Amino acid sequence: MANWKRIDKSLQHRLSGMARFGQSKHEAKQEARAAYLKEHGTLTGWNPSKVDGIYGIKTMETYRSAMTDFSKWAANQGLNNASKITREHAAQYLREREAEGKSAWTVTRDMSAINKVFGYDLRKKELGLHDRRQEDVIRSRNECQHDRYAHAERYKDEVDFAKACGCRRQSIEQVQYRDLVWHNGRVVAVHLVEKGGKERTAPVLNEYKDRITEIAQGIAERHNNDNGKLENERLFTQEYSHMIDNHAFRAEYAANLFRQLEHEREQGLPLCEGDYEVERLCNLRGRDISDNPQYRGHDRDICGMVSGALGHNRLEVVFSSYGYKM
Repeated sequence: MANWKRIDKSLQHRLSGMARFGQSKHEAKQEARAAYLKEHGTLTGWNPSKVDGIYGIKTMETYRSAMTDFSKWAANQGLNNASKITREHAAQYLREREAEGKSAWTVTRDMSAINKVFGYDLRKKELGLHDRRQEDVIRSRNECQHDRYAHAERYKDEVDFAKACGCRRQSIEQVQYRDLVWHNGRVVAVHLVEKGGKERTAPVLNEYKDRITEIAQGIAERHNNDNGKLENERLFTQEYSHMIDNHAFRAEYAANLFRQLEHEREQGLPLCEGDYEVERLCNLRGRDISDNPQYRGHDRDICGMVSGALGHNRLEVVFSSYGYKM
């Protein structure tokens, strides 16, 4: 069994060589797209999900854990070196993981890690594996102990901020005072850089604008409004507990922003304040572009704005990942 450590060390070394922390995955994709188009003259056959390197720390941690499990399995198969692992071994491992009762989400994670480390292009359909289904997801869908913990007074500011702008977990510990967008003395939006280096300016929900302004003003007062220090000051300095179900707050934000924008459009009200234009978040592409102004019975542009505010540019994501709150 000691051989698994030798295998794991080799696979972990490969992962380390793929680290691209601090670099933009979005820019890397655009460069890869341009290079493919130049070489082939068409984008047919180009896989936008395949990009060299690992850009997120959490993704790296996830892949490292997956490789350790895989290394132990490989050693049990009599393998003593990572170079002896073949595509067939990987396929067998994934099928066994599913047969053991591992969730489709776990098996998909394992497959992604294996494809990245070995350069394979294994697919679930090829291997006869089950697809992930949104209806099987229970995390963030139902109340649990984590949810009650999340509302503890200690994290009230962080939770309110997440509910106000729908940011991802990592932004809580990264967002700075200079990222806030102001109008008439209130915070109306937040500039965010998340997931692959993609940037967006997410609107703050109307019901939270005073609350987020209060948080920001408290920080300014503690720094005596010294702009030299204030601009680079983080909004939150304590560690944001992983017990907090932040994804549920994003879903709540999506539903509230959706209703807010629909109401404002129905009433002929502006969808933004000051120079901030929420319409810029609507960047529909591909099959999302249509002459039909409706999407699933809703205003297509508003669906696009909500998707953009969440850091996506796909209409289907609004309903598949966040629609349970709507």
